[in-house]
Amino acid sequence: MSHSKRTKRGYSLYLERWNPDAKKYINVCKICGRKGYRPVIEEAGFCSDPLHSAIYSELVRTLPRLPLDEAGLCEVCAGVMEGKQ
Repeated sequence: MSHSKRTKRGYSLYLERWNPDAKKYINVCKICGRKGYRPVIEEAGFCSDPLHSAIYSELVRTLPRLPLDEAGLCEVCAGVMEGKQ
């Protein structure tokens, strides 16, 4: 069985083992638990060195973009919470 059949979607060996400091650029919604990368990595000066360039390419390849509001909610959960209030 090849290695690709054992890996889960959204899992990256680089993020989990080789560079765990890259996890600070991952957002997680407090309600639904969706994971995605922080929009901060798309700013112009982020990829100024090879380490940040590798973090950027791995996050963009592995996870979707996920902006959170000030309460830590994704757009879908924030919309649901506003509808109930």
